[in-house]
Amino acid sequence: MAAEAVIAAIVIFAALRLLVARDVYAQMLYLNVVGFGISGLIGLTWRTDMGLVAALCTFVFSTLESNAIAYTLDKVRKIRRESGT
Repeated sequence: MAAEAVIAAIVIFAALRLLVARDVYAQMLYLNVVGFGISGLIGLTWRTDMGLVAALCTFVFSTLESNAIAYTLDKVRKIRRESGT
């Protein structure tokens, strides 16, 4: 029960930071934390076979999301470097 509370607190904190962050880099990183935190919460709270499947699916898609975030951050960095800002 304590693990779920800690993860939920981290997810809520990251979601709030996501809403107030102005930098694109920070927003994407907080979004990544929220995605992995939700998959962890699903895995810890649903103690059934379907919960395992749901947790695996959200973890796989969170991994794909983090790869997309890394790709986007690289593209933004290249665009900023080319434009001189």
